[in-house]
Amino acid sequence: MGDSNDMDASDRKSMNSDLKQSIQDDTGAHLRKSLYDELLHYFNNLKISSDDPLYSTSISYVEKISLRELQIQPSFLEAVRVIVQAARAIGYYFSPFELSDILTISVGEIRKVRSTEEKNFQTFDQVVFNIYKDLNENFQSFSEPLKASYPEILVNVISVIHSGKDASGERIDSYNAEAYYRTRKGQQYLPQSWNLDFSTEPKANQIRKPVTERVISDKGLVDSLAQITGRSTDSVYDALKGLSEYDLNSIKDLCNNYAKLQKYYNIAGDEKEFKERAEKDLGRKLLDSQVQHAILSVRRSKVYIENILDDKFVPDKTHGINHVKHNLEYGYQLIGIIQSKRKRKNRRAD
Repeated sequence: MGDSNDMDASDRKSMNSDLKQSIQDDTGAHLRKSLYDELLHYFNNLKISSDDPLYSTSISYVEKISLRELQIQPSFLEAVRVIVQAARAIGYYFSPFELSDILTISVGEIRKVRSTEEKNFQTFDQVVFNIYKDLNENFQSFSEPLKASYPEILVNVISVIHSGKDASGERIDSYNAEAYYRTRKGQQYLPQSWNLDFSTEPKANQIRKPVTERVISDKGLVDSLAQITGRSTDSVYDALKGLSEYDLNSIKDLCNNYAKLQKYYNIAGDEKEFKERAEKDLGRKLLDSQVQHAILSVRRSKVYIENILDDKFVPDKTHGINHVKHNLEYGYQLIGIIQSKRKRKNRRAD
């Protein structure tokens, strides 16, 4: 009889544990679905398509964020945090219009849970208006460090307005949101004040594997790289032996389009002409921020090639990518110089 009771107690403990895990799994699934929906809402409004690295990187974070963080942050704010961290990881530069849209969507979500009768609602409206005004009138004159850190400042201010805490959890009275905004802006070189809490670290997505001898025997590729870099063909051959398939394909794309790249390089000093040429070549419009991103990549094409061959792009331990490399490659992808992994995969599938 005692053994039976012990077994019952053991069974109950096991059942309770299983039930708790099931509830936790259901909660996590619900919160991740909510975050995913919010991300889609932001990207639809920002006109960012599913083949954009910012989209794919952000979506990839949904399954990696810890349940604890999902339970703490409202889904609309967590979506902004995800987008900004993804942009930070790939070197994406937001336009002032995109930043305004992010603020608009976030403010709309905050309004849903606030009453217009609240004492500080007028203050809230004034703070938001002043940020819009500053963003639209002054963003282009911001220093480069400030432009780079502005999305993070925006996340912190949105968090302060929503909950009276910044993104790192520090208490900031919402009445002081504008003063906090001005103070953060005044700090030209801001350390990262927060990171998403990943339950498991993402694995490096670019593991270097030696490529086959047959691929390296592409004499045209070796000769092109020797001419571009000024290296001997033997030196180029040795460097290519250690490249991953992804890096080798990127180098091949770049060499195949090198004449086109040189044309872009020659007009990189004229943003208007560069944009017109790129849009004509692509058959579609580009945002000003995308054009600026592409120009930076074009200007550093030789550095990119040298660093690939010398294996100087060391992946970040947290995100599994090298941010500088990822940033440069995104610029080349924007103007069709190299193909993204997704397009290469689709091409092979066809």
